[in-house]
Amino acid sequence: MNRSKLIGATALASVMAAGAAHAEMSISGLFVGKLVDNDGGGLSQGVSTNSIYVSYSDSMDNGMGVSASMSVTGTSITTDINFDTGMGTIGLGTGQDSAVDGFDGSPACFSLNLCGSAWSGKNGGAGLYNDGDTASGNSIAYSNSMGGVSFKVTRGMESTDNEAVMSYAASTSIMGATVKAGVSQIDNKGATADVDPSFLTVGYSLAGLSLGYAMYDGDNGGEETQMGVGTSLMGMDVGVTFMEHDATADTDYTLMSISKGMGAASFGIDYTETDAADAMLTMLTHGKLRM
Repeated sequence: MNRSKLIGATALASVMAAGAAHAEMSISGLFVGKLVDNDGGGLSQGVSTNSIYVSYSDSMDNGMGVSASMSVTGTSITTDINFDTGMGTIGLGTGQDSAVDGFDGSPACFSLNLCGSAWSGKNGGAGLYNDGDTASGNSIAYSNSMGGVSFKVTRGMESTDNEAVMSYAASTSIMGATVKAGVSQIDNKGATADVDPSFLTVGYSLAGLSLGYAMYDGDNGGEETQMGVGTSLMGMDVGVTFMEHDATADTDYTLMSISKGMGAASFGIDYTETDAADAMLTMLTHGKLRM
């Protein structure tokens, strides 16, 4: 087998957390950059996110809470509005995530940058996991908590490629472990097969250790399983994650992460080894700056 190795450097910093004139309005910013070294191919850099976030919350005369937010990036402007009815929250807008997207972060991953969900990818197709967010587009969301269970349901809008996507996710605590699960129903138009991608994660803390398990099933011939352990060592957060992606070509990953918090900023480095039968030997160094 050929092996590929990845080294990642990540930095997280907050630069805009100042409150606006109104006590219930806030403005924040996010900048994400990376450094890449392709195993002797030279060092390059790039910017993957450059955003400004504005949020506002208030109460209506009937006692219901209302909040609005806007995200401005280099490629889009998204807006959301949420109504707290006292019996759950109803959300509308272009920035509403699918229910699954908001719950499926991996507790088995300890990188500052790389723990969104499945390591192998989340755009669907070719055995990859799909959280239903992109296919949902504009969404209507309902979220609530009952009996120790927090849940969210979203319905996307019909598009030229797929029917309205339904997405369901929930989180609860069982014997000290945090358990999350969800599924999206993506009914495609034309010859593309319908899929119901799902996930399950379990996180547990024991004697200073953070233990995590995650499973992402793309319902398209691909499934990824993750197991990881993290802890604090000499003032730094360290963790290791083992991942198996079962698809047409199986791939194993090992991710080692170290990060250090420094007040408003955090910095980290990741080392990843990829083991696949048809992989070429490469080395990647990347970094991320969030603010």
